[in-house]
Amino acid sequence: MIINFKGKKKETEASANVVDGKLVLSLPDALSPVVWQMDLAQAKASALEVVHNEETGQHTLSLKTPKGEKIEVAVFDQRSHAVEGLMAASGALENAHGHIRAADSGAQTAGKKPHKPAHNAAHHRQKNTRGRLMGTALALVILFILFTIWSSVVPHPVDTGFNTASNETSSSPQNSSGVPVSADAFLRGQ
Repeated sequence: MIINFKGKKKETEASANVVDGKLVLSLPDALSPVVWQMDLAQAKASALEVVHNEETGQHTLSLKTPKGEKIEVAVFDQRSHAVEGLMAASGALENAHGHIRAADSGAQTAGKKPHKPAHNAAHHRQKNTRGRLMGTALALVILFILFTIWSSVVPHPVDTGFNTASNETSSSPQNSSGVPVSADAFLRGQ
């Protein structure tokens, strides 16, 4: 049973892919095997369908365009092969997320130059000057803030204007310069 399952051949060999915004459909099981492609940008509202011909008993995979045209893609002797081709196309379109629009924009830019708004040279210079001024002002504000923070953190020496007892004993009035000393204190220090 497992051997039969592994060795079982697929019912059809139909395959489909979306490449560069085009649906590429390979139908080797058709009466006349065909590889068919459709530009998805131009066929946005089109429909693929399987139609049965009562007279011949054949099944046709065809494309209906928005204009009402009916384009024959391939003719099959078995309905299942035609439906498999239709399902392969459906699967390729479902998995083509991102491939269709990327190709559309590439096709548009290949034929046309992208539209850019016209900028006046004076407007461009004014915009650059304004940007430079804003950058300079921002730099000055940041420097002011940093200087303010730095000056509040750095310890400052405090001058009280009078000597403490510890200073009087450790240093004599002769050694200290710029400090007014009475004559008695000066003579005591010698």
